[in-house]
Amino acid sequence: MAISELAGPLPFDWRLMARRILRSPVTTIAMIAAGILCGLYYPDFAHAISPVAQLYLNFLKMVVLPYLVSSVIFSITAMVQDPKSVRYLGKVGMAVLVVSFLSVLVSGTLSLILQPGQIENPQSRIELGEFINSQGSVSTDLAFPFQPPASNGDPNGGHSILLDLVPNNVFNALASGQTIQVLLFCLLFGLAMGKIPQPSSMSLTQALNAVYRACTVLTNWFIWGLPFATFILIADQTASTGTKPLMLMGGYLLVMGLSCLTFVAGAFAIIAIRSRRSYWTTIKTCQPLLMVAITTRSSVASLPWVINLLGERLRFSLVVVELLVPLQAALLRTGPALLYTSGALFIAQLYGHQLAVPDLVLVGIISALLALTTGGMGSLLILSQMSIVCGYLKLPFEAAFVLFVAVDAAVDTFMTLASVCTVAASTAMIAPSHRETTQTDAASDQLEAEPVR
Repeated sequence: MAISELAGPLPFDWRLMARRILRSPVTTIAMIAAGILCGLYYPDFAHAISPVAQLYLNFLKMVVLPYLVSSVIFSITAMVQDPKSVRYLGKVGMAVLVVSFLSVLVSGTLSLILQPGQIENPQSRIELGEFINSQGSVSTDLAFPFQPPASNGDPNGGHSILLDLVPNNVFNALASGQTIQVLLFCLLFGLAMGKIPQPSSMSLTQALNAVYRACTVLTNWFIWGLPFATFILIADQTASTGTKPLMLMGGYLLVMGLSCLTFVAGAFAIIAIRSRRSYWTTIKTCQPLLMVAITTRSSVASLPWVINLLGERLRFSLVVVELLVPLQAALLRTGPALLYTSGALFIAQLYGHQLAVPDLVLVGIISALLALTTGGMGSLLILSQMSIVCGYLKLPFEAAFVLFVAVDAAVDTFMTLASVCTVAASTAMIAPSHRETTQTDAASDQLEAEPVR
């Protein structure tokens, strides 16, 4: 008698089936479409259920800082004690240069080809002006704080960015969610721990590892509610803004969407090559990460999923991944670079301001440098810094600001997707895979085993 007949039929695994359904790309697309329809036809219901999604987002965000603190300190300590790990830092610097250049190149090229700011239809221009005028109070209230400071202001104003990097109270930085300040503290603390003899630091290292593992378990629990939270957030956003701002800014959203799609597609290709998987398999594997990025619209909240994806599921070196992901999330600011470049060109086209080649080069340089300062900022604060780029070109930013605010939810989603996927791809390029680590260790053992002649 066959063994299968003795064993009988396998029991139905409903958890596995539910996981496959919830993580399917079809489920994500269906939830997004259902959210848009709900927001359009049942706006009151969409607003009524929005607190459920906010509660879910709070659950996601509450594990971010413990996750970052434990993983960064633990990884830095391990890498300091391993002299071979220093070589990764130079590769991170090269990645920052390459990503900044490609961000400016892609968004700038698409903006010059598609010309989203050139609105030839007179009726569309009238509707655009009416929408700006209808939101005049918002424009006035929000544009005022974004004016460039006077030259005779605070004498330390030129150093404000550097001063904001260093926390004067790390507990206050943790409580207020100052990610860059917390990251700097973790880097320095990890370096210091790496210099302590291992017997003395072992207990703290084990505690940090336990915190990291617990946060990983929590993120795996929360992933079950992602499709439903996506539906609720999309419905609430659609009910709040409607479709008119999306139609008026359709050309600009097309540029941002294509720019984002370019980086996401390229990131998937890099991850597929490095992990030796098919392209479609890679997309399915990255499905939870995409859902988190769309739902939270936060690069920081997506970091645990990036680490889990690369370290646990794709089996890259976990120690290297845990170090590189938070570090590159602060430095590879793909989304803001796309926003500043395409936004400045959109405003120039909207007002008929012709830009020469030196002006385009200036836009690219300022956008790339300005994007590096946006770590830990909210979407509106990131958007407000576009006034700096427009200021160099003498472009009227305040009047157009309300247009960008109206489509902030869609643009912020594009920025988050581009930034998160870029961080994942860059980490996959730099971090050694489990297969490469095993081959290196085997080669080292073989060399040590050979007799000396």
